[in-house]
Amino acid sequence: MDSYLRERETIPALVARATDSYCRTAAKSQEVKENAAGSFDIVTDADERAQEIIISGLNELFPDDLIIAEEHREASLTGERTWVIDPIDGTLNYNRGVPVFGTQMALMVDKQPVFSIVSLPALGEVYMADRENGATMNGIPLKQSGDRPLRECIVSTGDFSRKKVFWREKHEELIGRMRDEVARIRMFGAACADFAFLASGKTDIHLRFVNKLWDFVPGMFIAEMSGAYYDRDLLESTRLLVVCGSENESREFAGKVLDGMVLRE
Repeated sequence: MDSYLRERETIPALVARATDSYCRTAAKSQEVKENAAGSFDIVTDADERAQEIIISGLNELFPDDLIIAEEHREASLTGERTWVIDPIDGTLNYNRGVPVFGTQMALMVDKQPVFSIVSLPALGEVYMADRENGATMNGIPLKQSGDRPLRECIVSTGDFSRKKVFWREKHEELIGRMRDEVARIRMFGAACADFAFLASGKTDIHLRFVNKLWDFVPGMFIAEMSGAYYDRDLLESTRLLVVCGSENESREFAGKVLDGMVLRE
């Protein structure tokens, strides 16, 4: 029995409707979003329009499911079937015409992801994963290719935290520590791309301080289902997520970059 067949058959079309809504029509309005760290961020009418399309579709397809979404739909996660949605991840990129943005969402059951999808419409890439069928990009199975020495790794990082100044300072320290240890460091400005690129082998390591579920759960699950590895103890104790192509890469990164860092306030 394929437990997630209905999700795989219906959700891609729903996400395509959402991405079409903002790719075919430019945002008409925007407003600045306040955040704890005082950094600049925006929300547009395109975000809200895409979210409305997704929520309306989910209410028709899965009327008993709960929904947590970025734009005015925050709630506490329970053990019930719950969709976690980011209608446009990388809104600033989208608004400025940088083609690295997308829509991402995950289904969580018992507080764990079981299905997720990431669409990068400007790149023509749709990533999907579930517990039974693994991860795919445009229907092609994804699998991590193996170990790569840290000095050959391309590392992407999330944006500097908009929640805590402490995380912003540690992020800066991490970049300094990585500078002479890795091949390249990238900041794409969209978590959906960060995780998708790692899952498909375009990059080797991704790190970020995690905050909201919709920011990291959809992409992290796809990366995990592709065979990527992350240190769960590190994530739970510090909120620093470091996803690598293999456990060996994770160990080398910890030894050469993380060793000696103070990651808790």
